Amino acid sequence: MGRAFNCWFISALPIGLMLNIGGAQAPTPCPMCAKPIVLTRAVYVVLSAKGQTHRLTLRCIRCALQAVKRWKPETALLCTRCVATKRWVTFRWNGRWQTEPKSARLLLAPEAGGECLNRHLVFASSSVAHRFVQKHPSLRPFPLLTIADVRQ
Repeated sequence: MGRAFNCWFISALPIGLMLNIGGAQAPTPCPMCAKPIVLTRAVYVVLSAKGQTHRLTLRCIRCALQAVKRWKPETALLCTRCVATKRWVTFRWNGRWQTEPKSARLLLAPEAGGECLNRHLVFASSSVAHRFVQKHPSLRPFPLLTIADVRQ
């Protein structure tokens, strides 16, 4: 049961959301920040507590981490794509954080002009993250974090 199983519901979700039978609709707002969700950058979240499971689609990794902090689930699964390689990155909470791939890194820079998508980033590895940051000088002052570095 690898990464494909962990995110099985994700592969069909973008297709289902993009099929808009009734014409154009406004983008869905993020339940955490109310900004529009961009499907190519979304974080898909499954939270489980007290026998209930909740599935959410959130705008960015910061919103997903805030959801885990707010609702304190027994287990959580966060799936998103690496901003640079588009590879799936999975964060799993079950009393402690686990990451697939283990080398995944986060960059959680303060928002600039109210925009988070270019500031709250997930990378599949530190080497990918370093190459990305070198091409984006405004991000250089901010540390690359493991999920364990992010304080809940």
